[in-house]
Amino acid sequence: MSEGALVASCHCGRVRITLPRKPESVTHCNCSLCTKTGFQGVYFASDEVQVEGEFDSYVRADCNPAYLATHRCRQCGIATHWTPLTDSPHERMGINARLLEPGALEGVPVLEVDGRSWPA
Repeated sequence: MSEGALVASCHCGRVRITLPRKPESVTHCNCSLCTKTGFQGVYFASDEVQVEGEFDSYVRADCNPAYLATHRCRQCGIATHWTPLTDSPHERMGINARLLEPGALEGVPVLEVDGRSWPA
């Protein structure tokens, strides 16, 4: 990874996600899943990101068809990232911006997304 890389980690530190650079924006979505997990998304292609750790996954039952899996640390349960249900590499995956140290995303704009209005 490059000099501008950022490392995100869960509460217990067993999950580490290395991002190649600061994202262009942070997405704050109000859908039920993001609201309940506290997930705020930053997005990269999967081949730009290094993901380490052991995970449990959740696929929303209320989306038909289902299209992504949300992953969390198997030890501390923190929501870490999501990936499409298709085979890798992925054009886009989401990483929980809350895993980064405070100040790491200073100056990065936050986009408010109305996910509650999306059809299931």
